[in-house]
Amino acid sequence: MSISIKDVANAAGVSIASVSRVLSGKPGVGEDKAKRIKEIAMELGYRPNLGARGLVKQQTGNIAIVSPRQSNIVLDNPFYVQILHGVSKVLDKEDYNIILSFTLSQQKRLIETYSVDGVLLLAAREGDFILKEWLDNANIPTIVVGNFIDEEVSKAYPFVRPDDEEGIYKAVKHLIKNGHKDISLINGPSLSLKSPRCLKGYLTAMHEEGLQVSPEMIIETKEFDMAASFETMNQIFSDPSFSSTAIVCATDNLAFGVMKAASVSGISVPEELSVVGFGDTEMAEFSNPGLSSMHTDLVEMGKQASDMLISLIQGKTLRKTKRIFPMQLIERQSVLKKSESVKS
Repeated sequence: MSISIKDVANAAGVSIASVSRVLSGKPGVGEDKAKRIKEIAMELGYRPNLGARGLVKQQTGNIAIVSPRQSNIVLDNPFYVQILHGVSKVLDKEDYNIILSFTLSQQKRLIETYSVDGVLLLAAREGDFILKEWLDNANIPTIVVGNFIDEEVSKAYPFVRPDDEEGIYKAVKHLIKNGHKDISLINGPSLSLKSPRCLKGYLTAMHEEGLQVSPEMIIETKEFDMAASFETMNQIFSDPSFSSTAIVCATDNLAFGVMKAASVSGISVPEELSVVGFGDTEMAEFSNPGLSSMHTDLVEMGKQASDMLISLIQGKTLRKTKRIFPMQLIERQSVLKKSESVKS
């Protein structure tokens, strides 16, 4: 038989109201009494009835983490894994259940039946209009990690994201400072709103230094992952006309693909090819050589996305609807000064 608040109150010799205040974290009960209530609740094995709580608040207690991409695009990407770590910290503390969804059929069902109180949207692309239509019609509180639609569109959802343009700009400037002029960019698919921002940062830095950019120096992959990068760079490295001495990458995963392809092709990093990643994920420190990468606090990004979503669920107005996280270069061993490299 389940233990109720009334059972705890009877055992502690206090009112139901006092037990309710203590177990919901509200003030108004003395420290000693609160401690005794918590101890008795634990001894009795009390567990809060989240279903009953949801009926009172007219909420489900569920948050959907949604992506229109296949699950491996998110769960195999250390960039998103670190963000989800921050998300889970906040939602667990606030007693929300997390529902992961990677299929449109399930997402349609969750949204249309109001099975969740809010949505965190990851890895959305410009072409995902059907999902946007469902969210708009349901009017469910939604926070985007990255972007869903152009930031200038009036109905764009509140979002958190890294400063992609600034990060790639700083990465290119770092390579130029180290004597590199033939610098390529490896980017993700053009339908991702991240990709044009990365391209803009790259072009701005190159043009400011008066460096020429040829079409073959801008490399697009079908996805932001290691396999796509490895496949693409394997082909490029086999072309004897490839002359870049450095590559800046839109994600760390793309950088790891570059480094693996370089190794297979007999190209030494950083002696013959310098590489800079983006995201400073955990693998960057442990790769060989260690990957220089643009860092931002991904766990904090996840926390802030969750805090924003909870505020919307509670009917509050967000002070800031656009939170863009600055980037900082973490130098490791994947970049070598041009004068020290093998290529000339």
